[in-house]
Amino acid sequence: MQRKKHPISISLLLLIAALTLLPQIGCQSLPALRESRAWHGRTPIYATYRFGRLHTELPPGHSIEAVMATARSVLYRQGHTIEEFSVSPEGGRIVALANRQATYDKIKITTSFEGGGIIMVINIDPAEENRARVVLESILEPLGI
Repeated sequence: MQRKKHPISISLLLLIAALTLLPQIGCQSLPALRESRAWHGRTPIYATYRFGRLHTELPPGHSIEAVMATARSVLYRQGHTIEEFSVSPEGGRIVALANRQATYDKIKITTSFEGGGIIMVINIDPAEENRARVVLESILEPLGI
């Protein structure tokens, strides 16, 4: 009697082999998909990095206009080209292009007023958690936070 080969069993065997080899070839979870938290500034404030964005709530006492003006001047001093800048009492947005030596293309900072404080989101494209945290620290310093 002749034995039949089953295409399903061969496919299943190949899938199992591929899944077994993935950890050995350096497959890691994407950093942009994990969540990490850290304290920043002198106050200190809590910042959460998830899905490629750094989220924080600044303490009361600062206006969105002051925060965005500070962020703009910090990015400019760091060598960025400000591509977009808009601000109002309800929120603001900055898009800054990186210089040629940077490992990222642009930084986007958005702010909005919620409750008693200002929500700030820093997005580096492509996602770079450490750089986003450095940008936050450099904005907090001149604000005295």
